[in-house]
Amino acid sequence: MSSKKSRYLSVKGWTIPFILGAIAISMVLIACGTSDQPDTSRASAQPAASSNQGNSGASTGQPSASTNQGGASQAGSASGAPSTQMPAVMETSEYASLSGDIDVDGSSTVFPITEAVAEEFGYLTEGNVRVTVGVSGTGGGFKKFCNGETQISDASRPIKASEVQLCADAGIDYIEIPVAIDGLTVIVNKDNTWAQCMTVDELHTMWAPESEGVVTKWNQVRPDWPDDDMEMYAPGVDSGTFDYFTETVNGDGGASRGDFTASEDDNLIIQGVSGGKNGVGYLGYSYYVENAEKLNAVQIDGGSGCISPTDEAINNGTYAPLSRPLFIYVRADAASTPHIAEFVRYFLSKEGQALAAEVGYIPYPQTVYDLAQAKFESGASGTVFGGENPMHGSVADILAGKGSTAKTEKPMPMVDYGSLKGDIEVDGSSTVFPITEAVAEEFGYLTEGKVRVTVGVSGTGGGFKKFCNGETQISDASRPIKASEVQLCADAGIEYIEIPVAIDGLTVIVNKDNTWAQCMTVDELHTMWAPESEEVVTKWNQVRPDWPDDDMEMYAPGVDSGTFDYFTETVNGDGGASRGDFTASEDDNLIIQGVSGGKNGVGYLGYSYYIENAEKLNAVAIDGGAGCVTPTDEVINNGTYAPLSRPLFIYVRADAASAPHIAEFVRYYLSQEGQGLAAEVGYIPYPQTVYDLALAKFNNGTSGAVFGGENPMHGSVEEILANSQ
Repeated sequence: MSSKKSRYLSVKGWTIPFILGAIAISMVLIACGTSDQPDTSRASAQPAASSNQGNSGASTGQPSASTNQGGASQAGSASGAPSTQMPAVMETSEYASLSGDIDVDGSSTVFPITEAVAEEFGYLTEGNVRVTVGVSGTGGGFKKFCNGETQISDASRPIKASEVQLCADAGIDYIEIPVAIDGLTVIVNKDNTWAQCMTVDELHTMWAPESEGVVTKWNQVRPDWPDDDMEMYAPGVDSGTFDYFTETVNGDGGASRGDFTASEDDNLIIQGVSGGKNGVGYLGYSYYVENAEKLNAVQIDGGSGCISPTDEAINNGTYAPLSRPLFIYVRADAASTPHIAEFVRYFLSKEGQALAAEVGYIPYPQTVYDLAQAKFESGASGTVFGGENPMHGSVADILAGKGSTAKTEKPMPMVDYGSLKGDIEVDGSSTVFPITEAVAEEFGYLTEGKVRVTVGVSGTGGGFKKFCNGETQISDASRPIKASEVQLCADAGIEYIEIPVAIDGLTVIVNKDNTWAQCMTVDELHTMWAPESEEVVTKWNQVRPDWPDDDMEMYAPGVDSGTFDYFTETVNGDGGASRGDFTASEDDNLIIQGVSGGKNGVGYLGYSYYIENAEKLNAVAIDGGAGCVTPTDEVINNGTYAPLSRPLFIYVRADAASAPHIAEFVRYYLSQEGQGLAAEVGYIPYPQTVYDLALAKFNNGTSGAVFGGENPMHGSVEEILANSQ
């Protein structure tokens, strides 16, 4: 191939006999050893009927399996930017050391992505990796895959129970990987001026099995449409697109009228619909986008009005119910082969995601690719999206293990806790203390007392002083590390891994006999706690005029506390800025004792301490601008308890993270058992996705601060973790 434009192949202008002959061969060989630079322009999404054009390839941003674990890299600098010890990205010369063949077959919908990825990957490997991509449809691809003929199967729907059994009978284990989102698109001819929007019921009327030979004219779908015969085109029965459409529209995958022109080649569907005014059909979104000048896309009314298929609507879920995930299935016995492993990693890399977008598909949020790669690296085989008991929920939630139970054919190995031994020193936040204490107690039990965990309570700031001095391996923190603490650790050569462990709602508390302070605005909290209020605002009626003319008795955490830092930052706009004429303590129990001891007591502390002492105290509802909200598990978790909900952390010394007893302690902390313990002592666990990302970060040895330091990232905890991998 002599030009960049020809790197992606198209069947436009090819003769139908040639296409049909090539489809009978049903194989596309991608082997282009050209020296051209990778093309970054939008490419044709149509599958080439035959392309012995070249080995493909591109650079990957994903790690190699042989270096997936590792020590931490340079610790957070004064800027707080993370430094990561991710496995090294392969240089072009290293890709050239790969060699071998990869056979892929399956969905015509997924074909354009796989073709583009294969072509760029082959470019990097200088033609030493030859990727052959066939188009037999999803069902046909699984037949070959379960027969051992291919290493990877493209699928535009999850594997069926019958296909799970077919593979099981042949002893084929597989890893199921979502790669992009597609919007199944209903298409009509450019001259069709009536079918601009259709309801799902109208699609059912058009395509139901009982409509065969009965519903043949447009006005039988909607009375004010023409009295003309419809010319209907759709994918064949081996197509995942056919399965998905019939399942969604007719309630049963495979249930469809049969009197339409069927083809596994979407190009023939496009040709048929564009060839006559009464043409109608359906196919993948990218094929429509590539042929928008020939076709109209019908808007779909799934119950919330007419929605056109667009990148945005497909990605955000409003194009319902016709958006769908696309997959590759990788043979487990082939996944450890270097050239296949690197091909899959490249498929999931940012470069691979960009190629999916270039050929017309919608990449997932980065979180999904991180979870998918973690699944691939662990070798977790079996189906969670398909089979007899598929999980339900978002793709990220399913990958993270949420939803209904599904089979896992290769469970992760159990830890031999009895073989672990050693000491772990932890210090820091009194807020995080109850979680760490509970985890330490259970972990000590599991290790039969051979791992001894000592947990101190010096406050978040005090904990970091010890941590950066090398006195502890783990530091509990109720706020992110400060820039000054980042520098303190850097000066001492202490590198660390920053791990969110739970959510807390900072709670303003008053005495049980306080009947007036039931709700406070953030401005009122500022009036009460601002530095300039010291010895000035001393009575309740100075906060709100109709409150009593009585002196407030004020209690709060000390200046080394992360709770103090978070509250003063949130309420007074500067962490550490506070009046000083209150009773301070790093011990939350003393704050509880003070507030509960007199009618005019008031203070603040972590939500779990309030829950443990709710019979002695009242929690003040907080009005952050949207009305009074009382702290509860639900509102702290969903963000409506603003602005006083906050993440809690542990910081693990990178040089200690590789010690088996410390590594397993941290993994147990992030496990479902650890999450359960956090909930038991009154904190709010994150969604499972956060723990999966945090565990991946720990396992990869990703060091430095992304939540703290001088330049913290912003967004949800999940987004920050995903972007820092």
